Amino acid sequence: MHLRALAPLRRPGVLSALGAALLLAFFVAPNALARDAVNTGNVSPVFRRGFAAYWDAGDGDLPAGLRGTVDFWFRFHVVKAGVSALLLAVAVALGVMLWRRLRAREGRRAALVLGTVGAGSVGLFALVALMANVQGAAAPFSSLLPMLGAGDATLAQVGDRLAADPGGAHSPVLDAMIGDFATYHAVFAVAAALVVLAAATATVLLWRRRAPRLVPVATAVLTLAALVLAFANTTSALDSPHALAAFASGSW
Repeated sequence: MHLRALAPLRRPGVLSALGAALLLAFFVAPNALARDAVNTGNVSPVFRRGFAAYWDAGDGDLPAGLRGTVDFWFRFHVVKAGVSALLLAVAVALGVMLWRRLRAREGRRAALVLGTVGAGSVGLFALVALMANVQGAAAPFSSLLPMLGAGDATLAQVGDRLAADPGGAHSPVLDAMIGDFATYHAVFAVAAALVVLAAATATVLLWRRRAPRLVPVATAVLTLAALVLAFANTTSALDSPHALAAFASGSW
């Protein structure tokens, strides 16, 4: 591609408009592209019915009805993850561009500061959304579990079964749930660990380049927050039966 074709992407206004379009797409596109018989309007009651039948059957394989719900939720998160990744790239590009102009004193300082903070906020939102949706796509069944609600009778049976013997032999359906729950937390733990490495590196580089103190402090806070998330999710992944029991009892 010729460099002139990329010139518009070097303009803050174009990147801002692209970011706004992606932000809108984040809330609209996933359901529009992934929906089938199941969509965001009925996924919760459909999943509750399918989950109850799945538990009663006791088989580790998802029945056809529940499989359709889980497949929709997988597609939904894949689309959201893709849009989040694009939004993150645009926010980073815009933030870097505005930051460089701010340091070079090109343009109005107040507008550049406000734009840089806005790009950073959108970038943080996109990063968290990307992590959560990669997690949801990797383990869509476990991602659906919060839709059951704390008072769900079937979920209460899961909790009672695990509380009675969390480390013992389980039915195929419970083994499948424990394994998926472990994957759910392991994926987020890896994502959080990658953020720790990236944010810690950015903190060191920004500190060495004597960036305004608030910037490396912000990346340091992000590093600590991601470290806590990585530790918590690693712990849950390594002890998935107890983590699932805590979730089912409402103490997760």
